[in-house]
Amino acid sequence: MRKTGLNTIYSMAKEDKNILFIGSDLGKDTLPEFKSELPNQFFMEGISEANIVSMSSGLAQEGFKVYINTIATFFTRRAFEQIALDVYSENLDIVIYGNGGGLVYGPLGHSHTAVDDFALFYPLSDMTILAPSDAHEMESLMKQTKNFPGPVYIRLGKGGDKVVTKDFKPLIGKALFFDHGGKGKKLICTTGIMLQRALEISSSIPNCDVLHFSTVQPIDRKALIDKAQEYKEIIVLEEHLKNGGLGTRIIDELFRENIRPEKFKHYHLGENYIKTYGRQEEIFDQLKISPEHIIKSL
Repeated sequence: MRKTGLNTIYSMAKEDKNILFIGSDLGKDTLPEFKSELPNQFFMEGISEANIVSMSSGLAQEGFKVYINTIATFFTRRAFEQIALDVYSENLDIVIYGNGGGLVYGPLGHSHTAVDDFALFYPLSDMTILAPSDAHEMESLMKQTKNFPGPVYIRLGKGGDKVVTKDFKPLIGKALFFDHGGKGKKLICTTGIMLQRALEISSSIPNCDVLHFSTVQPIDRKALIDKAQEYKEIIVLEEHLKNGGLGTRIIDELFRENIRPEKFKHYHLGENYIKTYGRQEEIFDQLKISPEHIIKSL
């Protein structure tokens, strides 16, 4: 997924000289063709995320479309002030491309696990937040960001994820519905790479459909409200802490519309930072949000 996203930025830059890429300490082997062929559009800065964000804001105000890339937590936590003041408050056309969403960097612990990124950007209500599930969805959404106005944050998975959206034409702001014949019974709402897990769950239990939000903010309110009224049980599955993620947004919208499903279940990463160090799937299993555990609980 990450490679697909980077290569899509590169292909767009070859067609448009106003597209710039700024990376932060990504390594010498990142996009070597981009660097050699388009040296005036490719920049690799050191470990100074706040500076990169402010640098991109200046370039955006000069008319450039800027894509900035490093580990997600280094943007969302270290450079939050610059994102809020230099990018968001000015409504600039900057795409923040965050590596290692969720528990991708689980072996490195709190400093690298992006388990609160959606929550940190929750107050920035006009910022678009994307969490694609696979390479196909990533490419489609990335191409759309070229002409999409305002700041965009993209959460990346680790890559190599099974492609499950090839039969769709993903659009920014629109949810994808996977109909498994469960109308009236169970609906799993999910985002990012948890879509693959949700589909595994829905195919293993009867009467269960899936609604996938590749755009977390603003949420596809119409799709959510329309579908939520058709099901007795709403299940949210996300790779984020309990508060401030997809579940929080869904609860808020359902409350506003006075929609009360008979059952509501929320599978998440807990309420506090995870003390366990380990691979993504290992932590899912320990937290009992792997498909095997959820299937048993449903």
